[in-house]
Amino acid sequence: MYTIGKLSKNTGVTVRTLDYYDEIGLIKPSSKTEGGHRLYSEDDVMRLERVLALKYMGFSLEQIKDILENSTSTWQESIQQQLELVKREQERLQVLEQALLGVSYSIEIEGEINWKIIFSIIQLYQQDPEEALQQYKDYLNDDEMKKIMDMNVQNISEEDIRKWMKVIHDIKNNLNIDPASEKAQQMVESWLNQAKEFYGNDEKLLGDMWEALQNLKEGIVFYPMNKKVIQFIESVFIAKEELKE
Repeated sequence: MYTIGKLSKNTGVTVRTLDYYDEIGLIKPSSKTEGGHRLYSEDDVMRLERVLALKYMGFSLEQIKDILENSTSTWQESIQQQLELVKREQERLQVLEQALLGVSYSIEIEGEINWKIIFSIIQLYQQDPEEALQQYKDYLNDDEMKKIMDMNVQNISEEDIRKWMKVIHDIKNNLNIDPASEKAQQMVESWLNQAKEFYGNDEKLLGDMWEALQNLKEGIVFYPMNKKVIQFIESVFIAKEELKE
């Protein structure tokens, strides 16, 4: 048998916590000494271990009490439900990570805190992906829409995102140079290569996305690209074709 002090020392659970577990009926001592001191049996210790395991899995004390008092099938059902909650939380954290990166990069690119852009970025990430892509529906077919929605942002490294941001930042800082110049051609070539990295060298998808960009011109979904950047890239493409003639 274990006194509450010994149980606390062996398990790392504070006496105060054990008192609370006793109070709510989660773990009650099997017996007491003549002096009224609580004594815990091996079964009580095993129950505490189960409580600690379930608590680690993210279950609330109320849920844990319910699980411990029900059958094994309920255990399995509860764990499956908890797995679903964990997966949803992972997805939420992934989206939050991308939103934070977007905000961080926007400050880096703008050189200041632009709250209008930051708020727009947050709104974009709060949207359902299908809803966010609705403006593309006149330019992309169903397979292309699905491919973009299925793109896993976790497969795009932070380094690749930084490269993308830097390429567009460089273009923004050089909008007044000659589109036929070597520098302009190199910048747009870098932009195109980065776009191919994101879209898996799918020429049809790239072409349709470019058509959407040309027609829609702007919107936070294209950030950090804007109308001026798109027009500059378009002028570089035209200059490149003219140089071939």
